[in-house]
Amino acid sequence: MSGLSDHTGALTRWLGLGGLLALVATAVVLKDPPAPSRELPAKPPSQPEIALPPAPPFPDAGVGRLMRIMPSFPGVTMVPMGRMMTNGSPMEMGYFETDHPPGEVLEYYAREFRLRGRNIVTQDDGSGGGSVNYYDDRIGALVAVTTLRVGGATTRTLVFPSLVEAPEGVHLQGTPPESLPQPPGVVTVLRLDEGSGAGGSAGSTTLTQVAHGTPAMLAEFYRSQLPSRGYMPSGGHLARGVELLEFERPGERLSLTLSPIDKDGPPESLITFVLERAPLPQESNR
Repeated sequence: MSGLSDHTGALTRWLGLGGLLALVATAVVLKDPPAPSRELPAKPPSQPEIALPPAPPFPDAGVGRLMRIMPSFPGVTMVPMGRMMTNGSPMEMGYFETDHPPGEVLEYYAREFRLRGRNIVTQDDGSGGGSVNYYDDRIGALVAVTTLRVGGATTRTLVFPSLVEAPEGVHLQGTPPESLPQPPGVVTVLRLDEGSGAGGSAGSTTLTQVAHGTPAMLAEFYRSQLPSRGYMPSGGHLARGVELLEFERPGERLSLTLSPIDKDGPPESLITFVLERAPLPQESNR
């Protein structure tokens, strides 16, 4: 298909926004940060660390513009999660958790952003969380705060401030594209749209969701449902328990990554879609 980039390395691509939101899903089921690897020898804090590639889904840690731009929420310290790529756009991400409800967190950031003269956009995810964001044309980036309410008897709010460098424009949403089938009980964590053509005819959508079931169960669901939407299978394989699926239809390429979430109770999986669109070729009148 002309106009669509080659994504042979599907597992590597998952470590972009999918890896970022795998981090979100991991934070949902872990109250404490992951313990450091026991295989690495301890080093004094004064000695510099050797730059080793991290194990997915955790990106390289670092402090950048996000820590300088994002207002501080009272009583908490934001932890920088590092820089990564989102469909080719550099992205920085932070994390903290609080006992305050998501609505209070979002209202705080909305007020702070308005005081800075920003035109904000808010999104409700329908499950007690949501996001608030604005586009900063001075630095060419989307600044956003996403919240998730998690827990049973004791609930907590997970907060993920982020900064996506996207000079051509990027938009966050909390609803999935209508063209994609939805398994029962699925929850949308984040949707990111990047457009490069008029009327949305070209560009890409990255969608991350959490659903009940194992990756194998969900893979069977999508294999049975997507052909009725015009998507034909074009590839796929299993790697370390992660199902990787590829589908195509005229002008679109759809890649799915289905990875298990390590938790007690019924199985759940993290779903990451990357939907790429390219303008259809114009028919000649000659």
